[in-house]
Amino acid sequence: MAKVAQASQLGPGKRKTSMEKKDMENKNPDSSGCKKQNPPLEEHNPAPEAEEPVLVVQDLKKYYPIKGSSLIPSRRKQVHAVDGVSFTLLKGETLGLVGESGCGKSTTGRLLAGIEKATGGTVRYKGQDLGAMKAENLAKIRTQLQMIFQDPYASLNPRKRVLEILGDPIVYHGLVRRGDVGGRVEQLLEEVGLPRNAALRYPHEFSGGQRQRIVIARAISLEPEVIICDEPVSALDNSIQAQILNLLKELQEKKGLTYLFIAHGLGAVHYVSRTVAVMYLGKIVECGPSQDIFRNPQHPYSKILISAVPIADPTIRDRKVLVPRGEVPSAVDLPEGCRFAKRCPFATDICFKEEPQLMERALPGQPSHTVACHHAGEFGQAEETDFVERRGGA
Repeated sequence: MAKVAQASQLGPGKRKTSMEKKDMENKNPDSSGCKKQNPPLEEHNPAPEAEEPVLVVQDLKKYYPIKGSSLIPSRRKQVHAVDGVSFTLLKGETLGLVGESGCGKSTTGRLLAGIEKATGGTVRYKGQDLGAMKAENLAKIRTQLQMIFQDPYASLNPRKRVLEILGDPIVYHGLVRRGDVGGRVEQLLEEVGLPRNAALRYPHEFSGGQRQRIVIARAISLEPEVIICDEPVSALDNSIQAQILNLLKELQEKKGLTYLFIAHGLGAVHYVSRTVAVMYLGKIVECGPSQDIFRNPQHPYSKILISAVPIADPTIRDRKVLVPRGEVPSAVDLPEGCRFAKRCPFATDICFKEEPQLMERALPGQPSHTVACHHAGEFGQAEETDFVERRGGA
């Protein structure tokens, strides 16, 4: 396996002439930090009919203190799991949130669902600040924000039948009377493609795909407006993944649902998402329309993620996969400047000193979207050997 050639061997601040910075138009970011646009999209991923903000996230943060790091609470070290995430979810839209393990995707979803309390920032649902609401009012709002978890078996009570798993929440929240719960559960099972008699069975009696359908049925049982999908297909076989993705899209079209789709697999994200946000070490580094991100990524890390997507073509034996150098920095002792600088072959002095802000970038002849990079898009003009490792197959 060939070693990765790095442009940084020229030394910080010394760039190849072909990599000289182009004139770049920087515009102020919108209030969400993730600009919404309406480019032409493929038929399988249509734009929502009414672009009404449903969920607005501003500067969301979640820090976990490390116990025993100091006797003084103010001096304790912290894990910066989510560090200043901002985006807007429009009605009927699917926003895909992608990134490698540990970047803060799932934590972001848990914060939106109210499972964990944020360290800072705001989450507004239809203009209402969820963090400032009283408990009784928040309980009513939380029925509108439901979650689909990665492991369906772990998220279902093994001691309860499906009738109880789906029926108890809707009875508790007063959506149906106790005597009518059986009919409502049967209706939910039919909506997710399961037989009516599944209501009398326990979770262990189902396959992984069937259990995930039960989790989806529970998520839609309270008639929510927003569903947070936390890697809903990553634990399933490829054939089952396609079925679950199609089911989610059918329910979205039928019920007008809004999704935050968290995933590792960029293929699934590309299929279901209209907008994609790329996270790295607790921050969003690029955000824009799905087609633009996949066709023209302007951040080196986005380019690396997209190049790692497997291609189902056995004739391709030696394809080039972009590989960053080094390891992911610690989320406890964050580096100064750009968090990706130590792994990026195009980093210069400014990258190690000044953290780039998420701003709209417009390059000549290319669609614009928001990206946090001092040299956005420049890697497209570099020699591929700058951070390419050749791998057989894959």
